[in-house]
Amino acid sequence: MTIKKNKLALLVGLLCAGSAAAQDVYTFDEVVVSATRSEQSISDVAVSVDVVDSKKIEENLAQDLEQAVANEPGVSMPGTGRFGNSGFNIRGLSENYVKTMVDGVEQPVSFDPGADVMRKYNNNVETDTLQRIEINKGPSSSLYGSDALAGAVIIRTKNPEDLLVPEGDDTYASVKTGYYSADESYKATATIANRTGDLDTLLIFTHRDGHETKTHSSGSDIEGRERGQADPFDINSDNLLLKAFYQINDDHRVGLTGEIFNREADGLISSNEGYEIMPGFVYTRNSANDEDKRRRVTFEHDWQANTTAFDRLKWQVTALESESLHNTFDETPEPPTSFGHGYRQRVRNGEDKSTQFDAQFDKAFDLATSYHEISYGVNYITNEFNLDYRDMYLEGSKAGTQADKAGDVPNAESVKWGIFVQDQAFLLEERLVLNAGLRYDSFSAEPKGTTEYANSESDAVTAKLGAVYHWTERLSSYANVSQGFKSPTLQDLYYFYETDAAYGAVYEANPDLKPEESVGYETGLRITQDFGRFDFAVYYNDYKNFIESTKLADNNGEGKELWSKQNISKAEIYGAEFKAQLALDVLLNAPTGMYSDFSVAYTKGKDKENGEALDTVSPLSAYFALGYANVEGTYGGKVAVKAVAGKSDSDWSNANIDTDNVSAPGYAVTDITAYYRPVSDLTVRAGLFNAFDKKYWEYTDLIGAESDTEGLDRRTQSGRNWGIEAEYVF
Repeated sequence: MTIKKNKLALLVGLLCAGSAAAQDVYTFDEVVVSATRSEQSISDVAVSVDVVDSKKIEENLAQDLEQAVANEPGVSMPGTGRFGNSGFNIRGLSENYVKTMVDGVEQPVSFDPGADVMRKYNNNVETDTLQRIEINKGPSSSLYGSDALAGAVIIRTKNPEDLLVPEGDDTYASVKTGYYSADESYKATATIANRTGDLDTLLIFTHRDGHETKTHSSGSDIEGRERGQADPFDINSDNLLLKAFYQINDDHRVGLTGEIFNREADGLISSNEGYEIMPGFVYTRNSANDEDKRRRVTFEHDWQANTTAFDRLKWQVTALESESLHNTFDETPEPPTSFGHGYRQRVRNGEDKSTQFDAQFDKAFDLATSYHEISYGVNYITNEFNLDYRDMYLEGSKAGTQADKAGDVPNAESVKWGIFVQDQAFLLEERLVLNAGLRYDSFSAEPKGTTEYANSESDAVTAKLGAVYHWTERLSSYANVSQGFKSPTLQDLYYFYETDAAYGAVYEANPDLKPEESVGYETGLRITQDFGRFDFAVYYNDYKNFIESTKLADNNGEGKELWSKQNISKAEIYGAEFKAQLALDVLLNAPTGMYSDFSVAYTKGKDKENGEALDTVSPLSAYFALGYANVEGTYGGKVAVKAVAGKSDSDWSNANIDTDNVSAPGYAVTDITAYYRPVSDLTVRAGLFNAFDKKYWEYTDLIGAESDTEGLDRRTQSGRNWGIEAEYVF
């Protein structure tokens, strides 16, 4: 017999799945792309995938990516303060161990040299532009290449068809505004989409104006290291997204996307005022001015070819630029009182310029007893990384002069390219689904303008094999084994540091580093009923060649310690996750429209060399939500509780500090959200967050904090806060 997987029938079936009485609160099944790079029912993929769609983002009043993923099991986004969120954490590994892509465009890796005057993070994505976030858990390099060591976050912004009727000419226009007390910010978003003939267009513009995100109100509002309140900053941002797609004929569609993002922050570093780093060397008049910019242009072509080699070809080329401009001002006493510099401006700028090409070919065909969906393709990325470091002396004996400073790493150009192939195969009358993938990647880095640093080259072959077995229409199980890798970053390869003093340490570059590697094993169970869906997964991830700072000698011949990055460490992370989505009207005969969410995530990890815990591994966490949406969809809301266990003692590593890390207390936080549609075109949303004013810390904000650390209150999360939004669709 032959097997035909009809995509249209699949999509219609998914939209109609679940409880009609639940008023489409859940479909209990959905289509995902990130697990296989093609549209598949989530029940047919052999990996854990969490989905955050635009509806969930709006209902939770999420204003950044951290808030958007906050309730997903095993997922978080560390970072706080002046430089914001650093990157995603998936099952215990964060930042550059997780691949992030927006509309198929790879985002530059984070740059964090450790100083308090320079960070370059790349996660300022405007949530009002987002249609969908898919979080692919576990090693994913066979699909997405380097940096997908722990997983991949695949983000898609809105397209015109997401807002317009399926066929015919149409126009969509809306305005949205909101206020949020946590940072005393307001936003305004305008959206316009249009289809005229074969041309689809979209414009989304968002302006935000606010301040620093508040810590808990119990912290002291003083100057100095004991400050308990966040440093005061004025922050505003603008984001413009433009898209145009033209259907040339039945087979060819082309598109052009442009996006401009700009964020400015200006404030006082009050927590550093009066800080005496050594006798007589005191910081005063501390302030900062920061600007983050991002620009991208993408051209894409979708060809429904139906040739022998491929049914569909989709390719795109992108130019992406991102900048982080940091200006830090301070005054330190000059000789003879101290060896300071007077009043100065420390300029620390970083820039990435990337050109990216990606092509994917898809082919579907029947064999005698099976059906196959083959995907294969290639991607090529060049990236130029540049640092501009200067100290400008504004007052004092050096006033009007400037000192050029060496960057933490040399300016460099890197090239990455990869080829991949995978097969999604349906056998045994589609009861058995097999997925196999193979990929080759190459990476090279070349420092510019210097002969002091050697070029670096590395490559990797990664594979995966997964299977789903549908025991019945409502019960399936899956298992997979997959590989991941991360090429050394420029910071890994070329970071160099040496003090001018006769004491201290020397940090040497190491261009011979090998890629970090992982192998992940996962198995799970999925149960779908009329009243809900249940997902259970257990996993084990094994890591090797971890890059760590290593002391090579106590004396480099000049009386200084010698350090460098080395591939020395091995680690393991394992855990379990459970998720449930329930239509309570069907399950318990509750009022029509009642529903609930529940999830729990357990993760443990350790360094296999010394047996110590991994600081980035999250403690036990759970989430429960009880919600209601009335039959007409005119009003609804939910109460959600997130509980996180504490992290203390042996939960922390002690390898690099002399005293124990401060304990991160456990906590439970309650959020209440609601919406109301007084007329069909107007929606009002409101939220009360941390409703019981709990004082708590995220464990990621306490990594490396010793028990006598000053200003711990400055690392707390916001106390009770609220937000309100109104959206009108014309």
